[in-house]
Amino acid sequence: MPTIKTSKEQVLQSVIETIRQKGIANSSMSDLAKQCNIQKSHFYYYFENKEALIQEVLAMVNSYMTYNMNKVVDNPELDIGQKLSGIRLLIHKLFLDNDGGCVMANTALESAHSNPKYFEEIRSFFQNFITGLERLLQDSHSQEKSRYLAEQIVQDIEGGILLMRVYRNPKYLQNAITRMSNIILP
Repeated sequence: MPTIKTSKEQVLQSVIETIRQKGIANSSMSDLAKQCNIQKSHFYYYFENKEALIQEVLAMVNSYMTYNMNKVVDNPELDIGQKLSGIRLLIHKLFLDNDGGCVMANTALESAHSNPKYFEEIRSFFQNFITGLERLLQDSHSQEKSRYLAEQIVQDIEGGILLMRVYRNPKYLQNAITRMSNIILP
């Protein structure tokens, strides 16, 4: 029998993993409740419907990534190499330490034609990712070049995640991370 006492944050954490691995369409509220070890009706205590749940999942992922990216990039006690190491660790935690790749990219691909309402949060995630890298690059490049390189890095990482999933081989993302390192620390 499922337990009832679960915090909203615990529910969101469990749901993130399921959505990352199975996608939105393949994750029913019953599946999600089972994953969270709660009754399906308990979801409705926190969330009006599945769409509201997904919106909060995306907001939580965006908030986590943005907070941790800014914590590294804006730390004046870290040199560029230490900042790069922090970003590498964040990328590993977000994309390599969990099966399924990038929950934002997965959701964008899955909902592109049927439900673009999630795009605002997804765009915000990618914009924050790009902006963090751009700020890191501005010490050695013009603002325009920093923006270009930051966009290139994010595109490369997301492509690496996709190929990692298709081929079930982390080398594609690891190669993208190495290329990011070569751009940031030439």
